[in-house]
Amino acid sequence: MEKLEVTQHNLLNELHTKWTLTDMKSRIIQTICSLIDDQVYTKNDAVYSLLEVVALIELEEKKVKPVEAKQCLGNGK
Repeated sequence: MEKLEVTQHNLLNELHTKWTLTDMKSRIIQTICSLIDDQVYTKNDAVYSLLEVVALIELEEKKVKPVEAKQCLGNGK
């Protein structure tokens, strides 16, 4: 039974990592599209968005959960 639990735990960790990476890619694409399409979207907005993604990448490297990452960034949405 323990082996099954370990396998499930490993699978959940892998899925969490893939989900987080997909979320980061999506944020980068959204930032790029905003820069291309919207003249109101400033460089400061883009820099802030990209810094958020970098922070999430660094937190993912440390295996911090997304909820904790958002709390660290100060936008607990």
